[in-house]
Amino acid sequence: MLSLTDLERIPENVVMISGESLLTRRHMPVPPNMTAVIRDPRQPGHLYEMMKEEYPQNHPIQLIGTNGSRDLTLAALDQNDMNFNDYSYLVIPPLQDENAFETFQDTVAILRSPHGCPWDKKQTHQSIRGNFLQEAYELLDGLDRADNDMILEELGDILFHVVLQTQMAVDAGEFTMGDVISHVNNKIRFRHQHVFGNPQEITPEQVTLLWEQIKQKERAGQHKKGGLLDGISRSMPALSMADSYQGRAAKAGFKWETEADCRRKLDEELAEFEKAQTPEELAEEIGDILFCIVSIARLNKIDPEAALREANLKFYDRVHYIEKQAETQNTDLFHMPHEEKEKYWNEYKDRQKHAE
Repeated sequence: MLSLTDLERIPENVVMISGESLLTRRHMPVPPNMTAVIRDPRQPGHLYEMMKEEYPQNHPIQLIGTNGSRDLTLAALDQNDMNFNDYSYLVIPPLQDENAFETFQDTVAILRSPHGCPWDKKQTHQSIRGNFLQEAYELLDGLDRADNDMILEELGDILFHVVLQTQMAVDAGEFTMGDVISHVNNKIRFRHQHVFGNPQEITPEQVTLLWEQIKQKERAGQHKKGGLLDGISRSMPALSMADSYQGRAAKAGFKWETEADCRRKLDEELAEFEKAQTPEELAEEIGDILFCIVSIARLNKIDPEAALREANLKFYDRVHYIEKQAETQNTDLFHMPHEEKEKYWNEYKDRQKHAE
C-alpha cells in the first residue's frame, strides 16, 4: 500500500502504467491531456501502433534509464532498430485539453450547469430527438460525398448529442457515462465471442448468423418475450425498416428464393394497384409495391435506402443543371417550356452516362 508520503510525491496530472499491461491493448488507457509514464516499456512497434491513434508523428517522448535519458518523437518507435533494453521508463507529454474526451464531457456539463446555456439547460431526451436525427442524416450526406472534413465534423456533432443526452441522464439521476460505456462494451464483447471469447476464423456471413443467435440468447436472458421482428426500430426510414424486417424474417425462411418470384409478386401488386379505387386502397398498394421492390433489392444485395438516396441526388443534379441552363436564357424553371426542360434533362443524362 502507498503511504501518505508516497502519495504526496506523485506529480499532478501524471499517470503511471506498466509496459506489460499494454501488451494486450490496442488503445492507450490514459487521457491524452495527462502525462503518461510507462514503467518497463515493451515492444516499441506495438506502442507505436497504439499511440499513433491519438498522438501526432512528431509528438515528443522521452526514454529514461540508469545511464541517462533520450529525447525522440513518436515516429522513432516505428523504426526497426528501436529497443528499450537500456531504459526503465517512457514518458509521454500531454496533448492539449481539447483532445481529451473527459474535457469534452466537462464542456457539456458546464452547458447544463446552473450558470450554463439557457437552451442546453432546457433540453430533454425528447426535445432534442429531431436535432439528433438531423445530425445523423448530415453524417450520411458526408459519407455519401466521401468528404472527410464533413464526416469529421458530423461525427463530432453526433458525439455532442451522445454526451448531452448522457449528461441529461446524469442530471436526472438516471444513469452515467460509465453506465453507457460499460453497457455497450460488454454487449459488443459478448456478441463477438469469436474474437474475445473463443477466438476463431469465421466468414462475415457466419458472423451475421452468430450475431442473431447471440441476440436471441440476450433476449431470453433478459426475459424479453418479443417476436422475431421486435427490436427493430420503428423510427427508421421506411425503406431501411422494410430491409431490416425482411432480413430478419429471411433467417426464419420468410423469403422469395428467386428474383423471378419477386417479379411475379410485383406484377401482382401492380395489378392490384390498377384496381384500387379509394385513396386508402391506392396508398396501401403503393406500400406493397415498395415492399416488394425492397425484396428485389435484397436478392441483388442492394441497400434500397442507399439506392434511393443515390437516385435522389441524381435527380437533384439534373434539375440543378436545367436551372443553370434557364439562367443563361434569363428565365427560370417555372417559365421554361417543357420541351426545353426535357432537352436539357436528356443532355445531362447523356453526360452522366459518358462520365461513368
